[in-house]
Amino acid sequence: MPSPPPDQPEPPSTRVVSTSGDTRPRSIFSDRNFILFLVGQCITTQGLWVQKIAMSWLAWSLTGSAFWTGTIAALNFAPAFFLGPIFGVMADRVDLRRTAMVINLGQAAVSFLLMGLSYADMMSLPWMVVLAGSMGVLGSAMTPVRLSLVPVIVKREFMSRAVAYAAMNFNISRLVGPAVGGVVIATWGTGAAFMINALSYLPMIFVISVVTIHMDRAPDAKSRRIWASLVDGARYAIHHPMIRSVLALSCFVSLVGTGMVELMPVFAEAVYERGVTGLGMLASAGGVGAVASTFFLSRVGSNAADYQRITIYGAFGASVGMLGLGFAPWYEMAVVLVALTGGGLTLVGVGSQTALQLTVDNRLRGRVMSFWSATSFGGMALGGTLLGAISEAGNIQYTARGSGVLILCAALIGLWRLYRIGKIGARC
Repeated sequence: MPSPPPDQPEPPSTRVVSTSGDTRPRSIFSDRNFILFLVGQCITTQGLWVQKIAMSWLAWSLTGSAFWTGTIAALNFAPAFFLGPIFGVMADRVDLRRTAMVINLGQAAVSFLLMGLSYADMMSLPWMVVLAGSMGVLGSAMTPVRLSLVPVIVKREFMSRAVAYAAMNFNISRLVGPAVGGVVIATWGTGAAFMINALSYLPMIFVISVVTIHMDRAPDAKSRRIWASLVDGARYAIHHPMIRSVLALSCFVSLVGTGMVELMPVFAEAVYERGVTGLGMLASAGGVGAVASTFFLSRVGSNAADYQRITIYGAFGASVGMLGLGFAPWYEMAVVLVALTGGGLTLVGVGSQTALQLTVDNRLRGRVMSFWSATSFGGMALGGTLLGAISEAGNIQYTARGSGVLILCAALIGLWRLYRIGKIGARC
């Protein structure tokens, strides 16, 4: 008689079986790769946003212009809109480890140059334009690489939580970092802020050099033209109802919400006359709101639809905070409202980013996530410039009121789209 077929290998499990037969659920924090990456990302992103608030404050100090303050902030993000999709195609093709290390070294070099110019009292508006643009180009190249790294350094059973934690880490950092930056600038000056950012890249370079990376490429990744690959990614995103809706909402919120946050130096000085200390407090309030939102996020499930709902809830919260900020007569009230806005914007950032990463095919992840960075950071860039120009011509509080109303309308449309997608899914 023929021998029985060999046993089939057991599928991957989220449980660990001990020698005694006991089973215990595995935690994502048992994954060494993920812990190292999370710590490295936390340090680097904190430094990055410390630097961004320093550049915004310098722009306001040098020019006294809301337009130039918004423009300098925009230059940190505008390249993501124009170059992000191209860099997304490249992220699906290149060696992620080597590319990430080179980009981080380039960002550190620009930050050291900013530090030197600041300490030498040689900073000028032309230098700020050039160096802010340089950081923007490097950042737009790094974003799709960073977003592509997370799913390929953790085990498959941990991917949903890893994506959520990494997104949460980044989006909290982008609101907590400015708070730290305000304190650093008030205490030691802008040169110290640039130095902190320059040094913050070193731990991440080390982390990237030691983590294990498993790359899953499209079979024709290098044989296809960049334009054809870009079109494939765009077609995939446009024809997927959930991806299309999430991208549109995150873009609009970035345009009229996060763009307004870039003008906090104007609120601190021109509206409430509190200077850099007041700026630090407003930024800290945004950070507190971001951290508080994590308690809400900890209760979220692990599927894309849950995070799509989080994106919409965040938009509602940001709209209330921004609208209130436009009417706030007292600085103390503004602090509370900025905290609410910060929490809402964090939910939008984490929700949209995580929903997309849990939905996108791994072979197209770099391209689709580059569209997210292009719409999110591009919206932030355009919004910072546009809202700065509008505020220059009128009153920044009127601008905040308009932003709040527009975000509220976008949230209502997003809620309606979620209902429609659910109805379509139920019929299929």
